[in-house]
Amino acid sequence: MTKLEFLDKLASALKKNGVRDADEILGEYEEHFAFKLADGFTEAEIAQKLGDPAELASQFEAEKPGRPGGGRRFVTALGLVFADIFAALCFVLLWAFEAILAASAAAVGALSVCLLGGLNIHSWIPPIPRGCGVLFGLSFAALAVLAAVGCVYVAAYLCQLLRAYVRFHRNALAAASGNAVLPPVQTNPRLPAKTRRTLRQLALGALAAFAVLVVLAMIVSAVTARALPFWHAWGWFGYTGWH
Repeated sequence: MTKLEFLDKLASALKKNGVRDADEILGEYEEHFAFKLADGFTEAEIAQKLGDPAELASQFEAEKPGRPGGGRRFVTALGLVFADIFAALCFVLLWAFEAILAASAAAVGALSVCLLGGLNIHSWIPPIPRGCGVLFGLSFAALAVLAAVGCVYVAAYLCQLLRAYVRFHRNALAAASGNAVLPPVQTNPRLPAKTRRTLRQLALGALAAFAVLVVLAMIVSAVTARALPFWHAWGWFGYTGWH
């Protein structure tokens, strides 16, 4: 069965059963197909895994507001409370990591601007020859781009992970009440193909540029200072400009 055939049969069955929010349900299954197709599964394999559309629609037909769930629903809800506490702590830590990564990208970008522009605000940057500073500035610019791409990926992953957890939460309560469950949300973000290619190219290009530029900057610095540990020759560790 193809994706179109599956969705058509599901739509017909939902309409026949008078299910409310049929469009929303169809959208969820269409998104499920999109994620699984991106993972390499065929439409027939996905449809077979989901089962008979008529049976899926009959589950939604049985869903009624205020339907009693009994002790099973209470136990499930109690277990979800503890799971929510743990999940909240994990999400706080993950978003804190995202904030640190974003702050690092901004700081490295600012350092790059200072080195490229010959700026030394409040004498924060130790003495460095202009040419060497430009090379290090370019390398830090590449590192800032790489960190920014990482921020985009991490943010997209965390948003998708949150959606997946909310769906898990909803399905757990629905199953405990004997109601229909929606297909699980994939944890991997599904970015548009063009966006995904652009981010990948930016990340690979920035990584390669950073590796080449930082090595070149260190070689040029060592030659300019006539000492392999150029930082000692320029007195970085004895620098008193930081206040």
